[in-house]
Amino acid sequence: MEFKSKYIVAVLSLALMMSCEEEDKELLVAYPNDITFNELEIGRFTFKTYDAPFSAGDEASGVITANAGVGDNVTHSGFALSNQNLRSYPWYTSPKFAPASLTAIQKQQVIDSSAYSVYSYGVNRTANFLVGNTTGDNAYFTLPKPGVVEHVLVANTSYNYLLTSVGSVYSKTIDSDTQSYLIDGEPIKNPNIPNPSTDRFATFRLPAPGDVDALRLGGDLILKRRELGIIAEEAVIAAGGTEDEGRAAYLEAYNSYFTGYVILTIEGYLNGSNTGAVEEYLAVLEGVDPENPEYNFTLNDWRKVDLTSLGQVDKVLFKMSSSYVDDQGKMVYPTLFCLDGVRLEK
Repeated sequence: MEFKSKYIVAVLSLALMMSCEEEDKELLVAYPNDITFNELEIGRFTFKTYDAPFSAGDEASGVITANAGVGDNVTHSGFALSNQNLRSYPWYTSPKFAPASLTAIQKQQVIDSSAYSVYSYGVNRTANFLVGNTTGDNAYFTLPKPGVVEHVLVANTSYNYLLTSVGSVYSKTIDSDTQSYLIDGEPIKNPNIPNPSTDRFATFRLPAPGDVDALRLGGDLILKRRELGIIAEEAVIAAGGTEDEGRAAYLEAYNSYFTGYVILTIEGYLNGSNTGAVEEYLAVLEGVDPENPEYNFTLNDWRKVDLTSLGQVDKVLFKMSSSYVDDQGKMVYPTLFCLDGVRLEK
C-alpha cells in the first residue's frame, strides 16, 4: 500500500521544506538498459509496500520479480518501492520540535521517513528504487529464465547511514562512558539542512528497531576495546604483574582489536543451488577489511556491485550482517538497504 495519511504527509512536508530542494526531473539519470523501477507508479516523495511479489522491467532491459510481503519487524518484508531522499534526523523525534503527543503509529511513520529514504551526499537522481528488508531471507528477486546479472546498484537507507555514522542520539555532547551523544546535550544543526539558523538547532533521536538507542559503529568499537583491555589488565595483575605491566597489557589489547562493519552479502542461485556470493561493505571501520585495511567509511551514495561472478542464476538473494549485535546475536541496526539499476546480460 502507498502511505498517504495526513500525518505522514505533514511530516514529510515539514522535512522537505527544511531540507530538500525541489527535484529537477530534467536531471534524473537515465539507464535505458537497466531495470530502474521507474515505470512502477508511485507518488512523489513517498513509498509503497506490497503484499505479494511484483515485477519490473521491460523487453529492452529484461524483467525480474521482486519478492514482497507483510513483515512483522518493520513495515514490509522483502522489497518495497520508494523515491524518498530525506537525509537528516526526523524533526519530530527531537524533543524541541516533537508534538505534545504522538501515537505509536505516528512515531513509526516518522521513523519510516528515514527507513524508506536513500542516503546520498547530493539530491538523489535515480527516481524510484527498492528498499530491501533482509530479515528472514525474504529480500530476493527472481528471473523468468536463467541469466547473468551484470551488476546492481546498492546504497544505505538514511536510517542506517545516520545510525552507523552517528547513532540514535545526536547532539554536541557525548558521554565518554557510554559513547552515546546525550539527548539533553548541547543543541546541534540537523545534518544536510541548508537553513543555518540556530533556531533550528536541537538534539535529535532516531531509535533503532525495538526502540533501542543504537551506538555509532565507532562507539561500539571503543566499548569493545575497553572491555578487552580490562580483561587483559586484570589477567596480568592476577598473575602477579605490576600496575605498569597491567596498563601495558590494557593498551596492547585495546590497540590490537579491530571491528566495525555492516556487510551486504549477495548470493546467486540456480535451480535451488548456490552459485556463489559477493560481499559489499555498507559501512566499515579502519583495520577491518583484510584486503583494504585503510577503508573507513559509511556508504553515502549508490555503488555499483559486479555480480558476473555469480554466473547463470534464476534467483538473487540479499543478506545483511554486522559486528554490532544484541545479546541474541541479532543486528542492532535495521536490516534495510536500497537497490536500483539491475542490469541483465544480453
